[in-house]
Amino acid sequence: MGIQKAYKRSRFNYVCSKENGHLIYNTLYNSLSRLKEEEYQQYRRLDTAKEELVREFASQGIVVRKETDELRLYRIYMLLAAKYQKPKPNITVAPTMECNARCFYCYEQGVRCTKMPEGYAEKILEFLKKMDISNGIHLTWFGGEPLLNQQWMDSFCECLRKEKIAFTSFMITNGSKIDEQVISKMRDCWNIKSIQVTLDGSDEEYIKRKQYIDQDESVYGRILQNIKKLSRAGIFVQIRLNIDRENTESVLELVQDLQQGFYKNTNVTYYPAFLTGSKNALSEREKIDIIKQILRADKNKLPVNSYLYKLPKTTACYYHQKGAYSIDANGDIFICERMLGHSDMALGNVNDHFEPGIERRELSAGEQSCQACVFLPKCLGGCQDARIHGDAPCFIDRYMIMAYLEML
Repeated sequence: MGIQKAYKRSRFNYVCSKENGHLIYNTLYNSLSRLKEEEYQQYRRLDTAKEELVREFASQGIVVRKETDELRLYRIYMLLAAKYQKPKPNITVAPTMECNARCFYCYEQGVRCTKMPEGYAEKILEFLKKMDISNGIHLTWFGGEPLLNQQWMDSFCECLRKEKIAFTSFMITNGSKIDEQVISKMRDCWNIKSIQVTLDGSDEEYIKRKQYIDQDESVYGRILQNIKKLSRAGIFVQIRLNIDRENTESVLELVQDLQQGFYKNTNVTYYPAFLTGSKNALSEREKIDIIKQILRADKNKLPVNSYLYKLPKTTACYYHQKGAYSIDANGDIFICERMLGHSDMALGNVNDHFEPGIERRELSAGEQSCQACVFLPKCLGGCQDARIHGDAPCFIDRYMIMAYLEML
């Protein structure tokens, strides 16, 4: 008997059929194969395929031996990662829930706008000391707009230094409150290595969507200048492009602005993020099409390779990651940053001497259904908060890969 009957197609193959052939991308092994029509037909009917072709398929991981349980292998990989990888605690802190913008899509609408009390720096420090922080911690500054309470951030970082706790920081900000003094603090006090700035379109569309309280008509241009200053200071900037059906054209105009301003700047990149919970949310086909348009406009800034070739996920996000917590300005502790401000979802509070180590939730029925999806190693169930609210949970990885393959 030939080897053909000993093999089956991998469960993690994504097939993109085109006029000039068929692309097969394996999401577990990160292999990419282009097959001619005759080769593809043999791939589909392995029992009658040529032996040498089956061997070639096997070397690329698009076929595996019939006894191979790939889902079990993936689970073993996750268990080994959990056993041997010791990530630093990831703590998201909102020094304030106040914000100077009024974005219509904000999931924090209705949340009480408070600032972190001064004494909470020490209380959060007590909470951190209950975890293994021997290798330091990683902070994410969130909000609200975190730069509306810089004084608390200063004092908290000073506490960490006094206790000799090593830390690095990431910040999510709208970028409107950045100036030279803030950049110096980012680098020298808060130890920020990278930040995320959200842009919702070019000039007029951006101003309309952000609805800044001070109605500053020059804010769009100023934020672009702030991004340049940040990159010159050695701070990496990720620009999040929030997209729905109403602002796609403006986002493409924004991409043109970014291309002109940052084409050769390796400290600046961007990625699309699709708004959920809206009647203007994009369909899967629309998501793929807008990514293709962005790639055609500026393929250098969308880091496609980071999606194609990164290791399979061992946790979907912080929701399931041990040592990852989010703390809002009330001191409430959560397992997801999208829950901040909703005390009914809190695990506890820093005032209650909360003990870290709460087990993460088991896979929900929705996540279990994701196990039949070829993109499981790229999403691992996706965003739990989106699923809870009835939105598509899939991460951007899926749409980036699908769009890119359609363009090859």
